[in-house]
Amino acid sequence: MNLTILYGSATGNAEHIAKDLGESINEKKISSCAFTSATVLELDQFKRKKLFESWSSPPEDGDSKYTKHALVVVCSTTGNGDAPENAGRFVRFVKRKPPTTLSDAPMEHVAYSVLALGDTNYDKFCESGQLIDKKLKEWGGTRAMPVACADEATGLEATVEPWVEEVLGKLEATCAASAGGGGEEKKDDTVDATTTLPEQLDQKLVVAEETASTSVQLSSPAPAVTQEIAKESTTSLYVLYGSATGNAEHIAKDVAATYELYLKNPSFIGYFPSVVCCELNDYKKKCLSQWETEPPSNTKHGVIIVCSTTGNADAPENSDRFVRWLKRKTTDSTQPFKHCAYAVLALGDTNYDVFCATGKVIDKRLKELGGTRCCPVALADEATGLEETVDPWTGSVIQKLAAECNGSTRIQGSVAPPAVAAPVAVAAPPKTIVKETSSSSSSEEKKMEFDETVPAVSQSSSVGVATIRNLLPLLPKDAIPAVDNKSLPSMVSSLSSCELVNDEELQGRERENSVADNMTVSSGSSGFHYTLNKPYESTVLSARYLTKTNVECAKKASELVLDSSTSDEKVVEAKNLYNNHFPLAIGDDIECNKNGKRVIEMTLSLPDDFTLEYQPGDSVGLIVPNTPEATIFILSMLEKNHGVLPSQKISVDSNHPITVEEAIRTTIDLCSPMKKKRLFMLSQFAADPEEALALRLLSSNEKGNDLFQRYVEDQNRTVIDILKEFPSCQQLITLEGLLGCLPAIPPRYYSVCSSPLADRQAENGSYHLKVAFSVVDFLTPSVAEDLNSGKRVGGLATRYLECICSPFLNNPSGSFKVPTVQIFPKPTHEFRLPTNMSTPLILIGPGTGIAPFIGFLSHRQAQISSLESFEAAETASEGTWRGGYELDPEELHISKGDSTGLNLALDYVRKQKTGEIDLYFGCRYSDHDYLYEDELEAFKSTGILSNLYTAFSREHGKEKMYVQNIMQDKPECKQRLTEMILNKDASVYVCGDGNAMGKDVQEAIVNVLADKLESKQSALAYLDQMKTSGRFVLDIWS
Repeated sequence: MNLTILYGSATGNAEHIAKDLGESINEKKISSCAFTSATVLELDQFKRKKLFESWSSPPEDGDSKYTKHALVVVCSTTGNGDAPENAGRFVRFVKRKPPTTLSDAPMEHVAYSVLALGDTNYDKFCESGQLIDKKLKEWGGTRAMPVACADEATGLEATVEPWVEEVLGKLEATCAASAGGGGEEKKDDTVDATTTLPEQLDQKLVVAEETASTSVQLSSPAPAVTQEIAKESTTSLYVLYGSATGNAEHIAKDVAATYELYLKNPSFIGYFPSVVCCELNDYKKKCLSQWETEPPSNTKHGVIIVCSTTGNADAPENSDRFVRWLKRKTTDSTQPFKHCAYAVLALGDTNYDVFCATGKVIDKRLKELGGTRCCPVALADEATGLEETVDPWTGSVIQKLAAECNGSTRIQGSVAPPAVAAPVAVAAPPKTIVKETSSSSSSEEKKMEFDETVPAVSQSSSVGVATIRNLLPLLPKDAIPAVDNKSLPSMVSSLSSCELVNDEELQGRERENSVADNMTVSSGSSGFHYTLNKPYESTVLSARYLTKTNVECAKKASELVLDSSTSDEKVVEAKNLYNNHFPLAIGDDIECNKNGKRVIEMTLSLPDDFTLEYQPGDSVGLIVPNTPEATIFILSMLEKNHGVLPSQKISVDSNHPITVEEAIRTTIDLCSPMKKKRLFMLSQFAADPEEALALRLLSSNEKGNDLFQRYVEDQNRTVIDILKEFPSCQQLITLEGLLGCLPAIPPRYYSVCSSPLADRQAENGSYHLKVAFSVVDFLTPSVAEDLNSGKRVGGLATRYLECICSPFLNNPSGSFKVPTVQIFPKPTHEFRLPTNMSTPLILIGPGTGIAPFIGFLSHRQAQISSLESFEAAETASEGTWRGGYELDPEELHISKGDSTGLNLALDYVRKQKTGEIDLYFGCRYSDHDYLYEDELEAFKSTGILSNLYTAFSREHGKEKMYVQNIMQDKPECKQRLTEMILNKDASVYVCGDGNAMGKDVQEAIVNVLADKLESKQSALAYLDQMKTSGRFVLDIWS
């Protein structure tokens, strides 16, 4: 059987991949390959070779096993979405409707797979390859596997190598899938392994309903395929995660909970009998012994890993031990994954150069340690939206893994069996209705059924339904469109259990905890580290506005929060004072724009035993509760509808009992915009049929995308908004249902803007750190069809912090109750000052991106001061004292780390100067949000800062200027950048909001360097070299 390989290549990468694959087939380098030959051509040769004409009928190679031609396309994308020159004609051809010389479905006899090459530095990533994949499908082709998108910015190999490994097998299976005899088509009651879990459930239920309607009971699966499907694994499905912000944890728990949900469905029989879900660092305790146990012949254990990357390439704290174990040479000899099949989902951010580094390392090492990769590592980008990658991956990964684990990859010409077996007949699909039997009972009855019966005329009085109907728009007689189950997200739960705890159980658990507490080793002796799960209770020492913000409102608010008995009502009242004092408007009103831009610097205490240390460039995580308004609403709803009191004790996921109020206030996210999965779960609790349909429509992937954007995302609607606008959900949603529906509150991360060395040199010598943050405060767009649009939205953390910091913002006198916040460190290994003080620096930090650079400059000033103090003291001792005493570094204001090698540093400083530092800062108004203006001028006057370049984007009567504009348009800046980077080997640091700024700055630097290096390609190569050597470092947030 011949394989046609077409390529479109600009730089040669796509051509090399295509020709290497063809050569492997033609020279018989691949064992057990069904393809005996390969034809490799440029895409634009399709007409001369009459490919579409040759594909107009099934292959005629004498082998009736294969009924489709096999095609591989490898195509790159040039510029910002263009096809390579040798692929342009092909792309233009498939964009049109099929010509009259061909059939309406010219690709109906072709199975294909597309590998797209691109660069995430450009907006239209892999545009040409994705377009070809889409058009081949529209022209009747059968897609053997999803289009694979390889990123040149992060390394093609991570995607190309696994794609090459599996593409031939997938193509062969697809070419053979429709073979096996002619005659009348027979409806099969099995499900294709390539469908998602919800699609499989829908298909099975359709089969069951049809069977029930003809009074035929499926007593046992008939075909041989189903017998293979019915095989059950001897071990659990292992789902592990490494998570810093909670995203990877939520996804992993969703996958585990989804599968457990389907296992409970009588229509569903899973290949894996149960699920183990845990942190990656728990691998030894919960997984390793099973992984190393040899399973029954021709089967494997199933492992799913979801892992994010922190900083610029670091593993999350709850996965670092696992990653170190994988990397050890001693691990290679044991081959611990030789009995495992696995799939990896990597989370990352393309604003950073090392995209999804941890997930890629895990995927690669599992393969090297004997594991069987069931699908290529999936790379989800937080900068563009995780859902785009996560949703399709979570919908199909278990089926793919089960097909690999159960040992049957070819059964009677079919694709490997899915993760489930054919069900017995049932009457109808279910809808989740949770019923709490009493306020003191922890059990909930769950019944599954879907009911899409809708009234002929709208009868609902809910605001949500009315708004959805207006946005669609619909006439009063029109029904809200129903959606297929297959277009809905998987129904998942964010927790395993929730139980109410009575007094007797509570006393027993408290006794157990008391014994455990007495056995705990103190933090000082155990090297205790503060984490997200064990934060440090930090005291707010001071706070100030960095913007030129009027403090009159802070004075009034401080009178409310100064009260030692500050209640939720007082915080709400203080927030309302700020709202009234700082009116907002959408448009060009300068004062309103300034009102919405408030930046605060906050000083926080650190433990005096040095168990929480930091360096300039690090971040700190803050844990904040839900707003008082949201908490009060939910507590009132639960008490009114279910009799659950705020003071009742519950245990969530078998953890230490807490009150219902504490659970609602601190464990679930009530204030972030809703996601589709959460909306779908809420729809299961809607007592009003129209409300249920509207929520299902919002949750769907096809009909609901635009509606979801306009109703939820544009208006920043939270679960509180949804419950208010769809009130029938309040009647049925229980405490357990709510806890299962919503994710945890994610921590907020802020860059540290201080130096520990400078702090210790201060007169008071206190140990603390400083952070700077923008107060999130804005209006959503006003839409005529949406009565609740145009609302004011405040940041959960920053508005709360502004309120509790009011006494400091007002420059108070006298004593008052000092507020506290929970914090934990988030170190970085990349965003650090160079160890060599002579290295020149270019710091680029618009807006609050300036924060870590204030820490850098303070630290550099303190380093110079320490060295000068040491030199002066040594000189004094040599000149006036001959007693032989040596100066003890402990007597200086420096840490042990700084004193290490101090003598070498002193010798170095005597001979050489410290490196020059240039800083680029940008903001809106020079008279309002020029952050740290006085400090920057002081650094400049003392020589710490060599040059300070500023750009202002909203100056009255002037053209908008951003930092990237002055870098490439201002002659002085262009010359200076070229000199610092090319002649002085300066290191470049970029920090700030990732909404295009990071990429714009990089493009500006490339344009500046291109003038000297003679081409943009040379400038790009030089920038890549800087990144590799650590001379170009980013700290970007989305």
